[in-house]
Amino acid sequence: MQPTYLPYLGYFHLIAASDVFVFLDDVQFARRSWQQRNRISGAAGEVMLSVPVQKADRDAAISEIRLSDAEPWREKHLAGVRHAYARRPHFAEGMAFLEEQLARPAAGLADLNCGLIEAAAEKLGLMREFVRASTLGAPGHRSDHLLAICRAVGATDYLSPMGSHDYMQDDGVFAAAAFPARFQGFVEIPYDQGRQPFTPYMAFLDAVMNLGWAGTAALIGRMQATG
Repeated sequence: MQPTYLPYLGYFHLIAASDVFVFLDDVQFARRSWQQRNRISGAAGEVMLSVPVQKADRDAAISEIRLSDAEPWREKHLAGVRHAYARRPHFAEGMAFLEEQLARPAAGLADLNCGLIEAAAEKLGLMREFVRASTLGAPGHRSDHLLAICRAVGATDYLSPMGSHDYMQDDGVFAAAAFPARFQGFVEIPYDQGRQPFTPYMAFLDAVMNLGWAGTAALIGRMQATG
């Protein structure tokens, strides 16, 4: 899975079902994508938090993208989260985590995102082996690249995000290699966000602010049981 900023709960649902989780950071960076932004739930509706990055070549990989600190974006993100969730029951838990993570030195976007995701996974009790694809030197493109990654980490089967289903089926690489591949079945379970109607697919911090770390971990467990 590409390393994304403050990913949604489905990201951790995928981690929970894995033994080895690979950050796909050696593929092309896409500006204004989830790689550098995500949504929280503000009093007036959804709020987008975006991480500014330095200019790079059009075909630069995610691992090559550097953060831009020309503006105080960390402080702005903290202020936005504080304003959005100050009255939610587990605000202190979520805010302490984000403050710690945004204070951590990180020159690259992948460093920021991977570090934040791994730290959140630990809080959720998801102790997995995390690997960055950029460290593997796996060849190929699209499905060929994914299969090479699986072999590089010694995998016996591959659990894929559903978004890859169509092109993997079209490529036929895994079928030709007789390498088992499954696709994530994720259905979000609504929780109390403090307002109606429920807004799905928010940054995982939304769940932490409303349910706490223990409650969010339990919710992911319920999702695992149904998906």
